Amino acid sequence: MADAGYWIWLSSVKGLSASAALKLLERYGSAEGIRKAAEEHKSEDGSALSLLHGSLDLSEAGRISSRCAEKGVRPICFDDAEYPERLRNIYDPPLVLYVKGRLPDIESSLCIGAVGTRRAGRYGLNMAAEIGSGLALAGAVIVTGAAEGIDTAAASSALDSGGVVIAVLGTAIDVIYPAHNAGIFRRIESSGALVSEHPPGYKTVRASFARRNRIISGLSLGVAVIQAPEKSGALITAACAAEQGRDVFAVPGRADDPGFRGSNMLIRDGARLIFGAEDIIDEYRESYALNPGFDARFAARGAAFEAEKDVDKEKSLEYIDLNKAPAGNDVLENIILSSIAEGKNYADQLIDAAGGNAQEVLSKLTIMTVAGRISALPDGRYEIKIQ
Repeated sequence: MADAGYWIWLSSVKGLSASAALKLLERYGSAEGIRKAAEEHKSEDGSALSLLHGSLDLSEAGRISSRCAEKGVRPICFDDAEYPERLRNIYDPPLVLYVKGRLPDIESSLCIGAVGTRRAGRYGLNMAAEIGSGLALAGAVIVTGAAEGIDTAAASSALDSGGVVIAVLGTAIDVIYPAHNAGIFRRIESSGALVSEHPPGYKTVRASFARRNRIISGLSLGVAVIQAPEKSGALITAACAAEQGRDVFAVPGRADDPGFRGSNMLIRDGARLIFGAEDIIDEYRESYALNPGFDARFAARGAAFEAEKDVDKEKSLEYIDLNKAPAGNDVLENIILSSIAEGKNYADQLIDAAGGNAQEVLSKLTIMTVAGRISALPDGRYEIKIQ
């Protein structure tokens, strides 16, 4: 069996932590060497080798390897040259990374984690889109969990701006969750990578989603928390980042907004307050070369967005009944209204329906919400306002 098979076997042994496996690696040199030592170990002394002695069957590792080949999944093992050094040095690193797509050169890339709540409001979604797009324009790699809400908005906007995204999954590498994010998963895989520590066929457990946060921060130089309530998985990612010596950034919200209480608490406790992508980029200008013309393109995009908001201020507020009132005043608005009427209520669904331009769709959603044509619900869905 190839070396990858031994690593897959080692990573699947129940009760063996990565830290214990790495201690064995220091002594025996390779995953295959660890297995050979376990075969020869006869004592029931409670040691790690004793634990392995009852789990020497390689057949499941062989089945996982076959499923990986069938599904276009590439296992990257801890001792592979391609395994990210940045991740290798965290506490409890995954022994195997399962990858679909192309993992960029992590060590030479400005990788920034972008995380936040699934139940984002329109301000949080707009900030996620702005930050995702701005980081992509600068040439940064966005690392996120690909969940609904903030994660999806940041990833979509980054992809629309020509950026590279790494999505770290809490599920098996071959599972799309949530299912309606299939479109953005395909886009991420085509230019960046889907990554999981869980092989094809793995049965997801709740703890898997919390544990993947250490990988998001481990791959990143800094993590931006864009919107987080007091109890949010994004705060776990921020805690992992701080423990790993990464930078932690946070977007501020109103003091009385429970959706931003976690974000504001991070700032209170020392996270760097940011108003947009440029505040993050400024931290790394001297160490990482920006894409040529980034500042000019970023400024032009910001001016266009502000101009669109100024136009919107001149509109009078009105309510709309899709069946009685005139259609939207442009093609994109019509697509959004029709899609919501068909039950496509989430931002990522509307982005897919409109062709994938996240920045444009999120901006239009904001305009339509302020104008009273639609309303944003607390769970992240949009609905048409009925007269």
